[in-house]
Amino acid sequence: MSRGPERSQGMTPSDASLPLLNEVVTRRRFLQGVSAGAAALYLTQLGCSGGADGIRRVVEQNQAFGNWTDVFRQKWSWDKVTWGTHLIDCYPGSCLFRVYTKDGVVWREEQAGRYPEIEAGVPDMNPRGCQKGSCFSDVMYGAERLRYPLRRVGERGSGKWERISWDEALTEVADGILDGIDEVGPESIIYETGPGNGGIVNGPLPGWRLSRLIGATVLDTNGLVGDFNVGLFETFGKFHFVSSVDDWFHSDLILTWHMNPVYTRIPSAHFIYEARYHGTRVVNIAPDYNASSVHADMWVPVEPGTDAALALALCRIIIDEGWMNRDFVVEQTDLPLLVRLDTNQFLRETDLRIDDDGARDDQFYVWDEATGGLSPAPRDTLRLESTPALEGRFAVELGDGTEVEVTPAFVLLRARLQEYTPEHASSVSGVKPSMIRKLAQMVGEAKRVHILQGFNTNKYYHGDLIERAQALLLALTGNFGRKGTGMRGFNTGQVQIGTVVKERAGLEGFIRLADRALDVEEELLKEDPTLTEEMRAIGVEQAEAQHRVLLPYDAGPLTVPAAFYWYWHAGYRDVWNRADWSDPSMTRPLGEYLDEAVSAGWWDGAALPPPERPPRVLLEVAASTLRRTRGGYKVLREKLWPQLKLIVAVDVRMSSTARLADIVLPAAGFYEKTDFRFPTTHVNFLTFTEQAVKPVGESKPEWELFSLLARKVEERAVARGMEKVSDAEGREFPLDELSDRFSMRGDVGEHDIDALADDIVRDTVRVGALPERTTLKTFREKGIVRFTGIGQTAEGLNLATDIKSDETVSPLRWHIEKKTPYPTLTRRIQFYIDHDWFLEADEALPRHKPNPQMGGSHPLKMVSGHLRWSIHSTWVANRLMLRTHRGEPFLMMNPDDALSRGVADAEQVRVHNDVDEFFVKVKVAPAVRPGEVIIYHAWEPYQYKNWRPYDSAIPGMIKWLHLAGGYGHLKYWRNNWQPQQADRAVAVEVEKMAPEGDA
Repeated sequence: MSRGPERSQGMTPSDASLPLLNEVVTRRRFLQGVSAGAAALYLTQLGCSGGADGIRRVVEQNQAFGNWTDVFRQKWSWDKVTWGTHLIDCYPGSCLFRVYTKDGVVWREEQAGRYPEIEAGVPDMNPRGCQKGSCFSDVMYGAERLRYPLRRVGERGSGKWERISWDEALTEVADGILDGIDEVGPESIIYETGPGNGGIVNGPLPGWRLSRLIGATVLDTNGLVGDFNVGLFETFGKFHFVSSVDDWFHSDLILTWHMNPVYTRIPSAHFIYEARYHGTRVVNIAPDYNASSVHADMWVPVEPGTDAALALALCRIIIDEGWMNRDFVVEQTDLPLLVRLDTNQFLRETDLRIDDDGARDDQFYVWDEATGGLSPAPRDTLRLESTPALEGRFAVELGDGTEVEVTPAFVLLRARLQEYTPEHASSVSGVKPSMIRKLAQMVGEAKRVHILQGFNTNKYYHGDLIERAQALLLALTGNFGRKGTGMRGFNTGQVQIGTVVKERAGLEGFIRLADRALDVEEELLKEDPTLTEEMRAIGVEQAEAQHRVLLPYDAGPLTVPAAFYWYWHAGYRDVWNRADWSDPSMTRPLGEYLDEAVSAGWWDGAALPPPERPPRVLLEVAASTLRRTRGGYKVLREKLWPQLKLIVAVDVRMSSTARLADIVLPAAGFYEKTDFRFPTTHVNFLTFTEQAVKPVGESKPEWELFSLLARKVEERAVARGMEKVSDAEGREFPLDELSDRFSMRGDVGEHDIDALADDIVRDTVRVGALPERTTLKTFREKGIVRFTGIGQTAEGLNLATDIKSDETVSPLRWHIEKKTPYPTLTRRIQFYIDHDWFLEADEALPRHKPNPQMGGSHPLKMVSGHLRWSIHSTWVANRLMLRTHRGEPFLMMNPDDALSRGVADAEQVRVHNDVDEFFVKVKVAPAVRPGEVIIYHAWEPYQYKNWRPYDSAIPGMIKWLHLAGGYGHLKYWRNNWQPQQADRAVAVEVEKMAPEGDA
């Protein structure tokens, strides 16, 4: 059914059922003529115009039409046109739209096309948008939209609900929270958010603030989602660096490696192909011949999870053929640093000055070819005064008088690379040796190489090894810190969001927050005066994670990794301790490594909730933990759900988790509140959405919702005599002051959302990331404003570059141009990690390791990715999107694999392994390599047979090395160093199902 004014399309004056169009008719009679019943049905579905009264108000408007041309013109007349964007965690998102409203209803949206040219000769970003954004109004009024607070009736998952008032709902939630605190402690309240609402005024932040004020456990979103680029972090001490998408245009060679931009970067992919038109070569490296392979100059078909072997073979050829950028390697990387051959650990100052308390464990050395002796590697700059050797063995006398042999890490790297001949890499990866040599030549001869690796690599068990090998390839050729070079992580840190950590709003609150952060930085500088601004900001984040330093009163953790919660409370202990599903290099069960890591204090303040404090309440905002957690629909329901006394879902739509919750609270949609989409440097604009219409039904913006909940928790706490509560560490949380603290001492009331948005803008101006005098009014006029700086957060500073008004954004330039050290243990791009666990695993240097047999010994590897037709699951049930493809979950399978199993296209099959099974229809596709099956991940469990989704068969393993700590940069801070679940290359089998009714 078409919507709104478009309904008149196709009508002709000869239609006997219509009034004569040359008569003057009322809007009421006109709608009656085109089936007022259908219009009323649709308006009832909208639910935003006050039910029957609202329908009557719309239909009975007296609006005279002169003739058919007036009808046509009215189709394109609007009561209001506003700015809009989609508060969803897509990358890079931030697409500016115009939203068209009539009669209190959003009828359509379209790309605004307001992006200016940034750099002469480089295409602009217009129009930005995709088919999902262009039909969000259909999702907004879809059948799955939540409109009223609901309470479960009967058993969880029974599908029976009753509508309740907001006061009833908030009272039940407040009492449930207090019950959990009273029984176990505040750590038993679990707050989880996710990609379903990416606002920075509303969205996840209000609930995050409230959770901290009551001492709840806030789970780290990046660890939950699995978008942490572990290998980049291990190598650079950070992963929050990324170029703007228009910077791709500067590349000579683009490797789309574990990325399918035609599917997942629809608004940005044009930069790749415009660059190609101008001579850039594009290589697609992927197991399947996907939509992006079609538009590449070369497709490199690699076996799933073997990319490290391919990358290391390229590295060997680069060195052997003399294509290595020696100056870059010597200055920017740790490869000249000396390693002891007796221990395989870096030579440190503490080795040379044993009895000196002032000797540093993080002072390293090079062998100076000019003097023929040791030279300390500078810690405060990358600028070298010596001439470091990359080859050779040298004798060094230690502080105890013994002599040891040392060699540059580069020598060990070359020894490692000897294994990775093109022929050996071919036997592992399936890529022909001739193709490997050709690709190496392309990389070696290109001046600017950019690897576009999506969020796929980090979802492999050994994805960190893949990323480390990719980074090594670029470092050997000097492809970081210049236009058109590098790899991508993501960055959302340019905007200054004080919602979670500010005591007061406005300038006063900003100054207080800045003062407390500076106090922490001063203490850090006393310990180490060489710390850079970026390192100090990371130190503040780490201090906040452990000691809660940014508020003048006790608060719960900023965030904690989900891994400990999953292991101790959610049912993953048995799964993760399966040795046959894990890395064979482990000499002990994963649980023993975890216990060692916790006992050593590596995760102090982050390993929460502890085993003795089980969860009692799950409060989630746009998270759908049952759909997103790998294996969660099976494991969480069996192990976690029975422990939870209350499950609350705050969402715009009835997700699978909401269906199995106790209380469902409706949140306002993207066009129903003032907000900004969380920014990413990919686009480098802060993008605005304003309230176009009132929220559907009784839904509320999250700031209002959690303001009311804070007030209700305080009210019920006082009534129950729980004015003060404490956590296991003795922190005290005065619940009788909760509403006052939540509102920033009354500065921001529940309806002051515009004021909160303006406060965020002004704080971002104060840190130099937005132009001076920018306010909320600026955004109402323009819709978007380009960032002028990287801000003062640790994440923003990870970009390490200057934002220039007439240039694309290229990260890491400070390291190259200003010689600013990296935030790693060695202060350099670090490829050699001499942590005891990494040495035990033989992963001190990048290498290839085969995928563990996650799920058992089965012949097919199941991989996944993002749907083309939805962003996460938000659009996955939308009728318009479902009509653009098969309209249900499907498994892509190679024809030979299907034929050998007697499976035909569109036939339903059973996919199974030692974890579980699910049922799905097959799409036979020659583009899929033999031995691989592909299923996209966004589908809701209720769209599968028996409500059993594909991730029921995913064990959700974590890599044990990612529990390591006590080593330089391997230390948790928000969104960074932590384990995350693997879900790629899961072992499965596919079998043909017997026809219905057969035995």
